Amino acid sequence: MSPVESFAATHPLSLLALNVFGDQIGLPIPSYPSLVLAGAFASEHGSPEPGLVVLMALLVCLLADSLWYWMGARYGDALTRKINRGSPKMSAAFAKGRNAYLRYGPVVLVFAKFIPGAGAVSTLLAGQMAMPKSHFVAYSILGSLVWSSSALALGASFGGPLLYAFDNLKQYLVLGLAVMSIGALALMAYKAAFSARKQAMRRPSTK
Repeated sequence: MSPVESFAATHPLSLLALNVFGDQIGLPIPSYPSLVLAGAFASEHGSPEPGLVVLMALLVCLLADSLWYWMGARYGDALTRKINRGSPKMSAAFAKGRNAYLRYGPVVLVFAKFIPGAGAVSTLLAGQMAMPKSHFVAYSILGSLVWSSSALALGASFGGPLLYAFDNLKQYLVLGLAVMSIGALALMAYKAAFSARKQAMRRPSTK
């Protein structure tokens, strides 16, 4: 058993929390399938406890959402300009999220987590547009509850077949998740370093 598999076996809720947090802050490591799998395990083996999984998801999602809300409130305009100057794909995704928020309002936060990237965009816009904090927290919790509960229910509905598939593929799934997580962190570090270097080159020399 690899170190990653050993950690997953002994600390499943901790690994799931890391997966959910990474997903919600924008890393390309989807956590919905992990929650579905947790629902399958809970249905077939009684562990992890579904109530604890939902509580974990609520807390972790609220933490990630709060970070995006704070960045939107503090740096919203600057972040918007930076995103619009980025790749066409990123700009298009942001535009869709913004249009949905402007059209439907805060209720978008309830369903945004089902669309990759939309959750981060919606919470960023909520902060940028000065949504009252109490409303933001309520919508964030409701959205996280709907999102996580649906995943657990889906996993419980197909518990046996899902676990059979997982038993045959788990060594590849765990390794793939680890590689994706490390790769995503490395990519973020590279982009941050490249951006800092680019800004430093743009500054006028004081000599």
